[in-house]
Amino acid sequence: MKIKIPYSPRNWAKEFHPSIKRWIILVLHRRAGKTTAILNHLQRDAIRVPNSQYAFIATTYTQVKMIAWDIAKNISRDIPGVQDINTAPFTVIYPNGSKLYLLGSDNPDALRGLALWGGGQDESSQQPSNLFTEVISKALADHLGYWIWAGTPRGKNQFYRTYKAGLENPNDYTVIFKT
Repeated sequence: MKIKIPYSPRNWAKEFHPSIKRWIILVLHRRAGKTTAILNHLQRDAIRVPNSQYAFIATTYTQVKMIAWDIAKNISRDIPGVQDINTAPFTVIYPNGSKLYLLGSDNPDALRGLALWGGGQDESSQQPSNLFTEVISKALADHLGYWIWAGTPRGKNQFYRTYKAGLENPNDYTVIFKT
């Protein structure tokens, strides 16, 4: 069955969505549509893979609520059989048993123990530098899941180092940089 989602990808996202690489880095300006594109990408895979779990991580739980939650509800509302849309924690449960969690990085230890098939973090430059290495990489290990780092650069921090690593390893990373 075909499902029509209310989403029209921007030009840069048309390069991003077909990627089959495990690590994806999106360096984009503010208001480029990063959140909407990542949520649609994760939802697409949640629908394709039964009983899977994906996570979208914003800098804070409050930002998830204010920015991403309405988008997630909007893009999932036309999917027949969406079983439940919880408001706390913010979770979309799909008819095939898959889940999309919307989380904040303000308490990385609360994210431990997740098993993920994929996910992404928005505004990576503003999130704890150990979030991926200590928590997310372990959550992805069982299913060899993929990860998306997205954001607007803010100095030479962990997001910058991840971006540089992506440029040096084009066989392992998809890097999209748009000004």
